[in-house]
Amino acid sequence: MSLSYRPFACRHLMMSLILSLLLVTGCDRYTVTLNQQPIYTPKVIYSGYQITDPALASCVKITLTEAKITQPEQLELLNCSFAGITDLSGIELFSQLKTVNLNSNQLTEIKALLFLGELRQVNLSENPSISCTDVRALGTLLKDASIAAPVCN
Repeated sequence: MSLSYRPFACRHLMMSLILSLLLVTGCDRYTVTLNQQPIYTPKVIYSGYQITDPALASCVKITLTEAKITQPEQLELLNCSFAGITDLSGIELFSQLKTVNLNSNQLTEIKALLFLGELRQVNLSENPSISCTDVRALGTLLKDASIAAPVCN
């Protein structure tokens, strides 16, 4: 009798473990309660920013969601190449950005980047309408940063 019970017990244990694993990994977006007391509350993705350019807003939202950013200071890398961005207003809120890739957009000015003193890598290439004055100002402000930008004469 113990021989026939053993396979059932193993299958039952295995199914219980699989079900538990599925419940734990599938509930990371939900508040879990026990006796109406929260025992797990997921962190809320940061959304307190105001970015007027819809393409930049979309890129920031996707980045915050994928990286599970809950505070603006947590965002250190932003990759928004080929996004159709024309305006960077609002990006200055993310003061701890270290790497920004804005390659191949339609930017005309980059003044918002001047407020991001932690930048170490900036890619502005393939944005032919960017002001050379702004690129020089960014280079002066961020002496240790690597800046890829359109060629200025």
